[in-house]
Amino acid sequence: MRIITGFAPGGAGDVVARILAPKLSAILGQPVVVENRPGASGTIGANLVAKAQPDGYTLLHGEISGIAAARSLYAQLPYDPIKDFVHVTRLVTFPLVVVVPSASSLTSLKELVAQAKAKPGMLRYGAAGVGTAPHLFLEMMNRMAGINTEAIHYKGSTPAMTAMLTGEIDYSIGSLSTTNVQVRAGKFRAIAVTSASAIPNMPNVPPISNVVPGYEAIMWHGLSAPAKTPAPIVAKLQRDVVRAMRLPEVKEHLDRLSMDVSVTTTDEYTAYIKRQIDMWAKVIRTANIRGN
Repeated sequence: MRIITGFAPGGAGDVVARILAPKLSAILGQPVVVENRPGASGTIGANLVAKAQPDGYTLLHGEISGIAAARSLYAQLPYDPIKDFVHVTRLVTFPLVVVVPSASSLTSLKELVAQAKAKPGMLRYGAAGVGTAPHLFLEMMNRMAGINTEAIHYKGSTPAMTAMLTGEIDYSIGSLSTTNVQVRAGKFRAIAVTSASAIPNMPNVPPISNVVPGYEAIMWHGLSAPAKTPAPIVAKLQRDVVRAMRLPEVKEHLDRLSMDVSVTTTDEYTAYIKRQIDMWAKVIRTANIRGN
């Protein structure tokens, strides 16, 4: 069995898939390998799975950009995010963390917003590519805060974090799995989280909504199979994946990354994706974002 993730190694999507794979392999009694197929905001990997044989042996580890945002980003998307997949189950939900270099004069999100208003277009942030979740989360914040900052795109969250270490950008955003090492090393300062309230692993880091009222954006990952995968196969996959995700050691590992196990039924995950498609379409339209 293959789990295709549309992003480079080291990012949150890769991390979650690699936590799940060995546990699912043990339950199924067969190898489960993770394949990274990065590019085009996750749509290369998603398209590969959409066109795969519907036999349950090729799954997409999907998230916002390749599934929920893709239809609004690309006029010529080669797959339909709803019709070309059976969305097996959501896996996790988690917030992202806004970080600045520890040497930055910006010590809070309030200061960042104030500087962005005083000098429109001068601050630069790093994102994992056009239309990726980090890009969308920060553009949503920009629109709601009434600020204009420049997006600099990299081939994944890890390169974006590296760019901040070298001073190419002023701030960035990522999961705890991609930011916390540098925060703990004293190289980054966490100034906000995208959830509605602070998170246990960073209790002193306030939510964006303290400065930008009403802001909340939550990242999610899930597994999808090609459309026309037989219902009995989908049902077994859903049961086995849920069983793997609920293992105590999996929950413990994910807790350390501030990721919540949030498995669903197939119908629940499909309905959730439809709501997410509507939500991110508004952000993409308002921010005039186009995939490249």
